[in-house]
Amino acid sequence: MSEPLLQLDQVTKRFGRVVIAEDLSLAVGPGDTVGIVGPNGAGKTSLFGLISGDLSPAAGRISFAGRDVTKLDAAARCRLGIGRTYQVPRPFTDMTVFENVLVAAQQGAGLRRKASYDAAVHALERTAMAGQANIPAERLGLLARKRLELARALASRPDLLLLDEVAGGLTDPEVAQLVEIVRGINAEGTAVIWIEHVVRALTALVTRLICLSGGQFVGDGDPAGVLANPKVREVYLGSEVTASVVEAALEQEPSGQPGREPDPERSTS
Repeated sequence: MSEPLLQLDQVTKRFGRVVIAEDLSLAVGPGDTVGIVGPNGAGKTSLFGLISGDLSPAAGRISFAGRDVTKLDAAARCRLGIGRTYQVPRPFTDMTVFENVLVAAQQGAGLRRKASYDAAVHALERTAMAGQANIPAERLGLLARKRLELARALASRPDLLLLDEVAGGLTDPEVAQLVEIVRGINAEGTAVIWIEHVVRALTALVTRLICLSGGQFVGDGDPAGVLANPKVREVYLGSEVTASVVEAALEQEPSGQPGREPDPERSTS
Protein backbone atom coordinates (compact mmCIF):
# COMPACT_ATOMS: atom_id res chain seq x y z
CA MET A 1 0.00 0.00 0.00
CA SER A 2 1.42 3.39 -1.01
CA GLU A 3 2.12 6.09 1.54
CA PRO A 4 -0.84 8.43 2.09
CA LEU A 5 -0.65 11.80 0.39
CA LEU A 6 -2.54 13.41 3.28
CA GLN A 7 -2.77 12.09 6.82
CA LEU A 8 -4.51 13.50 9.86
CA ASP A 9 -3.74 11.87 13.22
CA GLN A 10 -6.14 12.64 16.08
CA VAL A 11 -6.60 16.26 15.04
CA THR A 12 -8.64 18.39 17.42
CA LYS A 13 -9.78 22.00 17.14
CA ARG A 14 -11.95 24.03 19.49
CA PHE A 15 -13.37 27.54 19.53
CA GLY A 16 -13.96 28.07 23.22
CA ARG A 17 -16.30 25.30 24.31
CA VAL A 18 -17.33 24.52 20.75
CA VAL A 19 -15.52 21.50 19.34
CA ILE A 20 -15.28 21.63 15.54
CA ALA A 21 -12.90 18.68 15.17
CA GLU A 22 -12.47 15.96 17.75
CA ASP A 23 -9.67 13.42 17.41
CA LEU A 24 -10.09 13.21 13.64
CA SER A 25 -7.89 10.71 11.81
CA LEU A 26 -7.93 10.52 8.02
CA ALA A 27 -5.69 9.15 5.28
CA VAL A 28 -6.07 10.09 1.61
CA GLY A 29 -3.90 8.54 -1.08
CA PRO A 30 -2.53 10.04 -4.32
CA GLY A 31 -5.28 10.37 -6.91
CA ASP A 32 -8.09 9.50 -4.48
CA THR A 33 -11.57 11.00 -4.78
CA VAL A 34 -13.25 11.61 -1.43
CA GLY A 35 -16.59 13.29 -0.78
CA ILE A 36 -17.59 14.87 2.53
CA VAL A 37 -21.20 15.46 3.55
CA GLY A 38 -22.85 16.54 6.76
CA PRO A 39 -25.39 18.97 8.19
CA ASN A 40 -24.71 22.68 8.40
CA GLY A 41 -22.35 23.44 11.27
CA ALA A 42 -20.85 19.94 11.20
CA GLY A 43 -17.31 21.30 10.84
CA LYS A 44 -16.78 20.51 7.15
CA THR A 45 -15.28 23.86 6.12
CA SER A 46 -13.28 23.99 9.35
CA LEU A 47 -11.81 20.60 8.41
CA PHE A 48 -10.65 22.13 5.14
CA GLY A 49 -9.19 25.02 7.10
CA LEU A 50 -7.16 22.57 9.18
CA ILE A 51 -5.93 20.73 6.09
CA SER A 52 -5.08 23.86 4.11
CA GLY A 53 -3.46 25.75 6.99
CA ASP A 54 -6.12 28.44 7.44
CA LEU A 55 -6.67 26.99 10.93
CA SER A 56 -4.21 25.51 13.41
CA PRO A 57 -5.14 22.39 15.39
CA ALA A 58 -5.16 22.42 19.18
CA ALA A 59 -3.86 18.86 19.16
CA GLY A 60 -2.87 16.18 16.68
CA ARG A 61 -0.65 15.96 13.61
CA ILE A 62 -1.16 16.71 9.92
CA SER A 63 1.17 15.24 7.29
CA PHE A 64 1.31 15.90 3.57
CA ALA A 65 3.49 14.04 1.08
CA GLY A 66 5.40 12.49 3.97
CA ARG A 67 6.11 15.80 5.65
CA ASP A 68 4.76 17.15 8.94
CA VAL A 69 2.88 20.34 7.98
CA THR A 70 1.03 20.85 11.27
CA LYS A 71 2.74 24.15 11.98
CA LEU A 72 3.00 25.42 8.40
CA ASP A 73 0.77 28.28 7.27
CA ALA A 74 -1.59 28.19 4.29
CA ALA A 75 0.88 29.78 1.87
CA ALA A 76 3.54 27.18 2.64
CA ARG A 77 1.08 24.31 2.29
CA CYS A 78 -0.15 25.69 -1.01
CA ARG A 79 3.37 25.66 -2.40
CA LEU A 80 3.76 22.07 -1.23
CA GLY A 81 0.71 21.09 -3.27
CA ILE A 82 -2.52 21.73 -1.35
CA GLY A 83 -4.97 23.86 -3.31
CA ARG A 84 -8.48 24.83 -2.26
CA THR A 85 -11.59 26.69 -3.27
CA TYR A 86 -13.94 28.63 -1.02
CA GLN A 87 -17.73 28.47 -0.77
CA VAL A 88 -18.15 32.09 -1.85
CA PRO A 89 -15.91 33.03 -4.80
CA ARG A 90 -14.15 36.32 -4.19
CA PRO A 91 -12.11 37.10 -7.29
CA PHE A 92 -10.20 40.33 -7.78
CA THR A 93 -13.08 42.08 -9.52
CA ASP A 94 -10.92 44.83 -11.02
CA MET A 95 -8.76 42.21 -12.80
CA THR A 96 -9.50 40.06 -15.80
CA VAL A 97 -10.10 36.34 -15.51
CA PHE A 98 -6.59 35.62 -16.78
CA GLU A 99 -4.99 38.07 -14.35
CA ASN A 100 -6.83 36.42 -11.46
CA VAL A 101 -5.49 33.00 -12.41
CA LEU A 102 -2.00 34.34 -13.10
CA VAL A 103 -1.85 35.79 -9.58
CA ALA A 104 -2.76 32.35 -8.22
CA ALA A 105 0.03 30.72 -10.23
CA GLN A 106 2.59 33.26 -9.08
CA GLN A 107 1.58 33.73 -5.45
CA GLY A 108 0.09 30.31 -4.77
CA ALA A 109 2.58 28.07 -6.55
CA GLY A 110 5.50 30.51 -6.49
CA LEU A 111 5.90 30.27 -10.27
CA ARG A 112 7.52 32.98 -12.34
CA ARG A 113 7.37 34.23 -15.93
CA LYS A 114 6.67 31.51 -18.50
CA ALA A 115 5.91 28.82 -15.92
CA SER A 116 3.22 30.97 -14.30
CA TYR A 117 1.77 31.89 -17.69
CA ASP A 118 1.67 28.23 -18.75
CA ALA A 119 0.03 27.20 -15.47
CA ALA A 120 -2.62 29.91 -15.85
CA VAL A 121 -3.38 28.93 -19.45
CA HIS A 122 -3.66 25.25 -18.50
CA ALA A 123 -5.99 26.05 -15.59
CA LEU A 124 -8.26 28.13 -17.81
CA GLU A 125 -8.36 25.46 -20.48
CA ARG A 126 -9.04 22.69 -17.98
CA THR A 127 -11.97 24.64 -16.46
CA ALA A 128 -13.42 25.77 -19.81
CA MET A 129 -12.68 29.42 -19.01
CA ALA A 130 -10.15 30.16 -21.76
CA GLY A 131 -12.78 31.92 -23.86
CA GLN A 132 -13.41 34.39 -21.03
CA ALA A 133 -9.77 35.08 -20.19
CA ASN A 134 -9.95 38.80 -21.00
CA ILE A 135 -13.29 39.49 -19.34
CA PRO A 136 -13.23 41.50 -16.09
CA ALA A 137 -14.09 39.19 -13.19
CA GLU A 138 -16.80 41.57 -11.99
CA ARG A 139 -18.86 40.73 -15.10
CA LEU A 140 -18.96 36.99 -14.46
CA GLY A 141 -22.13 35.11 -13.51
CA LEU A 142 -22.25 32.50 -10.75
CA LEU A 143 -21.20 29.50 -12.84
CA ALA A 144 -18.26 31.40 -14.34
CA ARG A 145 -17.20 32.64 -10.89
CA LYS A 146 -17.30 29.06 -9.59
CA ARG A 147 -15.13 27.95 -12.50
CA LEU A 148 -12.75 30.85 -11.95
CA GLU A 149 -12.45 29.85 -8.29
CA LEU A 150 -11.60 26.33 -9.44
CA ALA A 151 -9.13 27.65 -12.03
CA ARG A 152 -7.33 29.75 -9.42
CA ALA A 153 -6.93 26.70 -7.18
CA LEU A 154 -5.77 24.61 -10.12
CA ALA A 155 -3.19 27.21 -11.15
CA SER A 156 -1.28 26.52 -7.95
CA ARG A 157 -0.56 23.05 -9.40
CA PRO A 158 -1.97 21.08 -6.48
CA ASP A 159 -1.46 17.40 -5.79
CA LEU A 160 -4.49 17.66 -3.51
CA LEU A 161 -7.49 19.79 -4.45
CA LEU A 162 -10.01 20.77 -1.76
CA LEU A 163 -13.40 21.73 -3.22
CA ASP A 164 -15.81 23.52 -0.89
CA GLU A 165 -19.37 23.43 -2.26
CA VAL A 166 -18.45 24.44 -5.78
CA ALA A 167 -21.76 23.05 -7.08
CA GLY A 168 -23.95 25.11 -4.78
CA GLY A 169 -26.45 27.35 -6.56
CA LEU A 170 -25.89 25.79 -9.99
CA THR A 171 -28.50 24.23 -12.24
CA ASP A 172 -28.50 20.49 -12.97
CA PRO A 173 -26.76 20.87 -16.37
CA GLU A 174 -24.17 23.21 -14.81
CA VAL A 175 -23.50 20.70 -12.04
CA ALA A 176 -23.03 17.95 -14.64
CA GLN A 177 -20.50 20.12 -16.49
CA LEU A 178 -18.66 20.82 -13.24
CA VAL A 179 -18.48 17.12 -12.38
CA GLU A 180 -16.87 16.40 -15.75
CA ILE A 181 -14.30 19.15 -15.19
CA VAL A 182 -13.37 17.75 -11.78
CA ARG A 183 -13.26 14.24 -13.24
CA GLY A 184 -10.75 15.45 -15.82
CA ILE A 185 -8.61 17.11 -13.16
CA ASN A 186 -8.58 13.90 -11.13
CA ALA A 187 -7.72 11.86 -14.23
CA GLU A 188 -4.51 13.89 -14.48
CA GLY A 189 -3.48 12.54 -11.06
CA THR A 190 -4.77 15.20 -8.65
CA ALA A 191 -6.41 13.86 -5.50
CA VAL A 192 -9.76 15.49 -4.72
CA ILE A 193 -11.62 16.00 -1.45
CA TRP A 194 -15.02 17.53 -2.16
CA ILE A 195 -17.44 19.01 0.39
CA GLU A 196 -20.87 19.24 -1.18
CA HIS A 197 -24.58 19.43 -0.42
CA VAL A 198 -25.42 18.45 -4.00
CA VAL A 199 -24.99 14.79 -3.12
CA ARG A 200 -25.51 13.42 -6.62
CA ALA A 201 -22.51 15.43 -7.79
CA LEU A 202 -20.43 13.47 -5.29
CA THR A 203 -21.89 10.04 -6.06
CA ALA A 204 -21.15 10.66 -9.75
CA LEU A 205 -17.45 11.06 -8.99
CA VAL A 206 -16.10 9.95 -5.62
CA THR A 207 -15.17 6.41 -4.62
CA ARG A 208 -15.23 7.18 -0.90
CA LEU A 209 -17.74 9.18 1.10
CA ILE A 210 -17.37 10.55 4.64
CA CYS A 211 -20.14 12.00 6.79
CA LEU A 212 -19.08 14.57 9.38
CA SER A 213 -21.28 15.63 12.27
CA GLY A 214 -20.38 17.52 15.42
CA GLY A 215 -16.70 17.45 14.50
CA GLN A 216 -16.66 13.65 14.25
CA PHE A 217 -16.80 11.15 11.41
CA VAL A 218 -20.05 9.17 11.63
CA GLY A 219 -19.69 7.35 8.33
CA ASP A 220 -16.77 6.48 6.05
CA GLY A 221 -16.77 4.09 3.11
CA ASP A 222 -18.25 3.52 -0.32
CA PRO A 223 -20.90 6.15 -1.14
CA ALA A 224 -23.86 3.79 -1.33
CA GLY A 225 -23.05 2.18 2.00
CA VAL A 226 -22.51 5.49 3.78
CA LEU A 227 -25.75 7.01 2.47
CA ALA A 228 -27.68 3.91 3.53
CA ASN A 229 -26.18 4.01 7.04
CA PRO A 230 -28.99 4.74 9.57
CA LYS A 231 -26.70 7.00 11.64
CA VAL A 232 -25.80 9.05 8.58
CA ARG A 233 -29.46 9.34 7.59
CA GLU A 234 -30.28 10.47 11.13
CA VAL A 235 -27.71 13.27 11.36
CA TYR A 236 -28.36 14.36 7.79
CA LEU A 237 -32.15 14.47 8.12
CA GLY A 238 -33.73 17.28 6.13
CA SER A 239 -30.83 17.59 3.68
CA GLU A 240 -30.54 16.34 0.13
CA VAL A 241 -29.98 12.77 1.34
CA THR A 242 -33.47 11.55 0.54
CA ALA A 243 -34.55 8.02 -0.32
CA SER A 244 -34.19 8.77 -4.04
CA VAL A 245 -30.57 9.85 -3.57
CA VAL A 246 -29.76 6.66 -1.66
CA GLU A 247 -31.44 4.56 -4.32
CA ALA A 248 -29.45 6.32 -7.05
CA ALA A 249 -26.20 5.65 -5.18
CA LEU A 250 -27.11 2.01 -4.65
CA GLU A 251 -27.60 1.61 -8.39
CA GLN A 252 -23.95 2.44 -9.01
CA GLU A 253 -21.27 -0.22 -9.37
CA PRO A 254 -19.47 -1.41 -6.19
CA SER A 255 -16.63 0.75 -4.90
CA GLY A 256 -13.37 0.29 -6.79
CA GLN A 257 -15.12 -0.57 -10.05
CA PRO A 258 -16.01 1.86 -12.83
CA GLY A 259 -19.48 3.29 -12.37
CA ARG A 260 -22.04 3.63 -15.09
CA GLU A 261 -22.07 6.69 -17.25
CA PRO A 262 -24.42 9.31 -15.80
CA ASP A 263 -27.83 9.45 -17.40
CA PRO A 264 -28.22 12.97 -18.85
CA GLU A 265 -31.98 12.75 -18.36
CA ARG A 266 -31.70 12.33 -14.59
CA SER A 267 -31.38 15.22 -12.16
CA THR A 268 -27.93 15.71 -10.61
CA SER A 269 -29.17 17.58 -7.56
